[in-house]
Amino acid sequence: MRCYFLRGGRIAGVDVFPAGLSDEDAIARARTLASKRRGPFDSFELWEGARFVFRDISSAERPQADQSQASSPDDG
Repeated sequence: MRCYFLRGGRIAGVDVFPAGLSDEDAIARARTLASKRRGPFDSFELWEGARFVFRDISSAERPQADQSQASSPDDG
């Protein structure tokens, strides 16, 4: 299984996981690695050969309802 770390929609790093990991174990491992990697990564994807396993988007990419209401044109 491979874990692709993405920045701006492009692969910016990859880790190859040992054979035999369950999907759940691979996701947990990828989340741990993502939190320890240096540099700004938007997300990661897990693939096992041609099989798509999982995609995680960092909180920086998730919509923030509070941000859209944080400033309005009437605030001034």
